[in-house]
Amino acid sequence: MIAKVVRGHRPSGLLHYLFGPGSHEEHRDPRVVASWDGAPWLHQPRPLPAAGPDGPQPGPFDLDLSALTATMQEVAQLAGLPVTNPKALPPEWEQRVRDGTVPWNAPEWVRHYRYDRRKKAVVPRPGYVWHTSVRLHPSDPVLGDRQWERVAERLMRATGIPRAGCRWIAVRHGEDHIHLMATLVSETTGRRFTPYLDYRALRQTCRALEREMGLVGTAPIDRTAAPAPTRNEKAKAERLGRPRTAREELRRTVARVAAAVPDGTGFLAELARERLDPRSVGDATGRVLGYTVALPGDLTRTGQRVRYSGTALAPDLTWTKLTRRWAAVPPVAAPERTEVGLATPDARRDALEGAADAVRRARDWVRAANRVARGSPASPVHDGGGVVEGVAHAAGELLTTLVHGRRHQPDGTPPWPAERYDRAARTPHRVLPARPGPLAGLLRGASRRLAAVGVLSGRGGEKDAAAALVDELAGLVGEVASWQQAHGRSHQAAAARDAAHVLSGAAPGGSTRDGTASRPDRVPEPPGVRWRPTATPPRPDPRPRGPGPG
Repeated sequence: MIAKVVRGHRPSGLLHYLFGPGSHEEHRDPRVVASWDGAPWLHQPRPLPAAGPDGPQPGPFDLDLSALTATMQEVAQLAGLPVTNPKALPPEWEQRVRDGTVPWNAPEWVRHYRYDRRKKAVVPRPGYVWHTSVRLHPSDPVLGDRQWERVAERLMRATGIPRAGCRWIAVRHGEDHIHLMATLVSETTGRRFTPYLDYRALRQTCRALEREMGLVGTAPIDRTAAPAPTRNEKAKAERLGRPRTAREELRRTVARVAAAVPDGTGFLAELARERLDPRSVGDATGRVLGYTVALPGDLTRTGQRVRYSGTALAPDLTWTKLTRRWAAVPPVAAPERTEVGLATPDARRDALEGAADAVRRARDWVRAANRVARGSPASPVHDGGGVVEGVAHAAGELLTTLVHGRRHQPDGTPPWPAERYDRAARTPHRVLPARPGPLAGLLRGASRRLAAVGVLSGRGGEKDAAAALVDELAGLVGEVASWQQAHGRSHQAAAARDAAHVLSGAAPGGSTRDGTASRPDRVPEPPGVRWRPTATPPRPDPRPRGPGPG
């Protein structure tokens, strides 16, 4: 169960969307299932009257929203708040907001803007129209209106909005989700109310409801996930016919470049070769503090390139995190090249074999750590303060580089394992471990060597070396899955298991290349290695799979 919060200024606009046909999905039978006064049926909009005896009859979305709109915006109007989006600031007022010199007698609409120091721009203040969509997992059962009413009441109580005296309703127009709408103005005081950490309270309550109602569990908040594309970004990509949004495309490219270069200078130079127009952000001393990139052809209405910082792409792509990763990589010698500038076959094969050796060493360490987790006294090693977490993240870099090097081969490793593995690579709440250890540097060095030789040919001994590396990576990722599961990180373990299945020959849908079904509760390993479950058995993947093998 996932809840997502957005804010705005137009109660009527939100209500027309909730009770309308929908723009990206089909709405069916829109209805109020819960409300602040416990009487949702009193707020259900009535159908509009027919145009006449011979005129067309009203459809399912021809509803009279005037009464509900007046109810939801009444308190806001009494408080002097706008019921439409604040109009754009003239340049002179924008400069005053930026400088903090707005006089006391300024027009009221000027006070709905503030200066964002992080964005270095004047932006609208968060609106008083609070909107949250609550959606179930596709595998969850369909809930009835009374069940959704109880869910809505629990979620709203967690935010503190009802206790503050604000009006709210819950609207259902589909089987798998509802929408919560509230006017963040108190009926008792007439003042605006700002929920404190409402998104965190919603997340905690959603997880509690999942356990109580037997729904598919979702991961807790750990602040390591990449920012999701906005609705406007998705609409823009769809309008331009792009398979991915600009943010997602930039994230892919920047992550690949970061895994291939040794330092910040090479990073910015390679981004420039990728035509991403990188710009560094520094302080007065010239020290680099961050960077921004822009996708070619992604422009604003005024023709300016839309720029994204590393923070806006992913938590592990910030300048601080990248410099930490580069500092842990030993120097990589340039590969031997032919007269035309390409890496020699021997150099490519050596890079693959060296990467396989590094992966093998990391896999043996993680396997020993798993024996410790199972209470085996025969293992002489322990985690050593984030060594396994460092290996997990560095393995993601190596996966990214390997996928890019084989992208032109008909039998190349698909990009899916690297992207699906992403969650398993992140350390909860930190993204990167404090002390990743030397094995992480060894894997990152192998990634740089693979990137230095360029595109792999996939012929002869090089093909065998690449296949051996993929097998070793499948074993390492499988051991990472076992370690994550033993430490209570079931969602990270599931991501690693899925990536291991693909690397060992399985397809994302659950079937292997020969057509047989894969086992979601088993982690594949290289030939000759017997898989043993950890102390905590992996949870079966809730997504539907193909029929079992016999």
